[in-house]
Amino acid sequence: MGPTVAMRPKLMTTFEPIPEQYPIREYRGVEQQRPNKISKPALRTMTTQSSPVRSVPATTSAYPMYPGLQISTATPPRKTESKPMVLNRPRKLAGTSASGAQYGPIRDRKMSLSSNWSGADRNEQLDAQAWAQQILRRPSAAGSIVSNRPASRGLQPNELFATLPDEILDTILENLKDLHLAPNSDSCATCWMRDLCSLAVTSRRWCKVARFSMYRDIQLVGPDSASHKKRFKMAQGCRMTLLRRTLRENQRLAALVRTLKVPILDTGLASAIFARGDGSPIEQYDNKVAALVMACPNLERLAGPITSYDHSFHRIFHALSTRTKLKSMDWRIEAIAGPEGCRPDSSCSAAALPAELTSAQATVFLDHHRGWTNLQTLSIHCLPGASLAQGHLLERTLTCLPSLKHLHLSCLPANTFNDSNLLSLPKLETLTLSHIAGITSAGLSSFATKPNSQHLRVLHLRHSPLTALPALARLFSHLHKLTNFSLVQDFSPMMPEEDCFSLWMMPYLASPSLVKLHWDITCHMPGSVNDADDILSRSIAAGGFPNIRSIRTPNDARGAFQALCRPLEYIASASDRVLHTGSSAVSLRSASSLSSKSPIKSLSRSATVVSLPTTFATPPPHGTDLRSARIAAQSRINAERQFKHRFQVNVFDENGSAVENFTMGGYLGTLGSQIEYCLQPDPGSSDDKGGLVDVPDLAADGGEFIAPEKEGCTGSWNWREGVIADRKEKEKWWHTERGRWQDLRLE
Repeated sequence: MGPTVAMRPKLMTTFEPIPEQYPIREYRGVEQQRPNKISKPALRTMTTQSSPVRSVPATTSAYPMYPGLQISTATPPRKTESKPMVLNRPRKLAGTSASGAQYGPIRDRKMSLSSNWSGADRNEQLDAQAWAQQILRRPSAAGSIVSNRPASRGLQPNELFATLPDEILDTILENLKDLHLAPNSDSCATCWMRDLCSLAVTSRRWCKVARFSMYRDIQLVGPDSASHKKRFKMAQGCRMTLLRRTLRENQRLAALVRTLKVPILDTGLASAIFARGDGSPIEQYDNKVAALVMACPNLERLAGPITSYDHSFHRIFHALSTRTKLKSMDWRIEAIAGPEGCRPDSSCSAAALPAELTSAQATVFLDHHRGWTNLQTLSIHCLPGASLAQGHLLERTLTCLPSLKHLHLSCLPANTFNDSNLLSLPKLETLTLSHIAGITSAGLSSFATKPNSQHLRVLHLRHSPLTALPALARLFSHLHKLTNFSLVQDFSPMMPEEDCFSLWMMPYLASPSLVKLHWDITCHMPGSVNDADDILSRSIAAGGFPNIRSIRTPNDARGAFQALCRPLEYIASASDRVLHTGSSAVSLRSASSLSSKSPIKSLSRSATVVSLPTTFATPPPHGTDLRSARIAAQSRINAERQFKHRFQVNVFDENGSAVENFTMGGYLGTLGSQIEYCLQPDPGSSDDKGGLVDVPDLAADGGEFIAPEKEGCTGSWNWREGVIADRKEKEKWWHTERGRWQDLRLE
């Protein structure tokens, strides 16, 4: 170790920099010839005169002095041309604050300048100001000028905006998209993409984010404009042709496309094209869509019209099979033409099963799925007479989809999907079984105990035979992650007589995770309560569903479910009362006719009943009309408010005699309940469809076609109120009238 040197720096006790009392010039050792000038008050306090400063050896004192801290009494000449030089400040000791070292010397130096030069003339004041400015800019160790205080300057245009990350700009554009495409918005997809185009030309910063948002989700809704048709001499598909040309010329834009919405083929134009003999308009349209799909290498979803698959070659299906990043696929299977199958208009019996596919047809259908390793959503809807029966075709198809999470099956015949196929399903989060005649209550009960069903969150059973309440109880008790359950059928699940003793132990039906419940038994008489409704309502009242927040029961005969929910003052609107005129009688007649013809009456209450007879082959396509349900619920609320008051009011005068007695405060429901009684349809559905989106609804137009009683969007919402719009202003916001398309999804 080296010798230890004791040092005693002359610092304050708070380790702040030393406030200088006198202006001191730079220390130069023996080269220092001009003594510093000091004030007269300072001379009075000094006991000795200081000589010109010389270098001090390190061995003269045990406490070495810092050069530049000695005080000199010499008086320098006053010259306005000479400016004080930059001082060599003592280095900051370890432990001193950085902020004090940075700003403290400057502040103290200004104080010393103002105190020492108060009696000087104007030239000296100018020298002091110049000295202070020079001190603020001190040389760094590398030789460059470093400013102790950042220079105050105004922000340049877009300087603060350029520092925002892309995530914030994406959030802004997502909110803009929600404003344009909201269900009750006056705007449309054309107006939304027009705003993105305008935003992209404002700056380079916005261009990157706006182009990404626009090409990530492309929506071509409604017919083409008249100018495009005249320019390209095409009746349909002008925008698709322009988009394909753009994507082929710019591969970077093509790589951004994730979702593509193509317009629906106009049936009027299609018939005109077919009459001219230009070929099949549907085939021409599918070829244009296929060419556009081939230009999108990273396509994840194709929305719009669903082309029917008849087990023959189509370019659109071949193009989709080559998209390895596809995440959603909707199949619409047609009947096979020829002796193997039967068309819907043929004389085949409704109870007869459709013919199986050939090996070549099954292989082609299976090959379409081999490249879809990222597919997450699959929906299959079979038209009358269609089938996918050929060995275990559906099971092998699902094994090719390792990322599958959402499966929706509709109208599959018994030889295509049955209990064995149900038990072999992979791990799913959403399962929809609509009009599946091949499954039974025993199959559903066994499916609930399978390990692959433990990840199920959403389960929809529409007109699929669930005949026994024990199967429903097992579904609720074993599916621990189930949050959304729907049951729609025109008969009530029955309770076996040997299990009736278990009804004394409520709750019989229980699910700790269920949040939303849709329960629609469409075929019981008005005013009557079936056993399933009674058991379910008693189970909810007993706490069997602690997390349930929403109940939709269109056939709540006596208000048993409505009494468990939060009280509502009004549930029906004025339009419901107007449109309900005459519809209630029709609904009651249809319900009574269905109940009289229901095969449930022929079934006995026994445990052996696990499936329905084959006569129950064509159930009604939809559920109960929600408009009628709202009218019935409002009538129950009015009856409770009028006849069943909850509070007794007694009015007394000053003498204590009773003046008036009356009751008030009637309501239907449970105060403090967390359950909402909902009778509104889901987005994309309607009142006459029961409020649920079914698999066949995916092939609908989604509001793209303009109904006679509705108006489309022409961009007129952007017109300035109170200002007369001229022709040039109208051209800024006007576009071809198009409908407001709504994306339909079952998951």
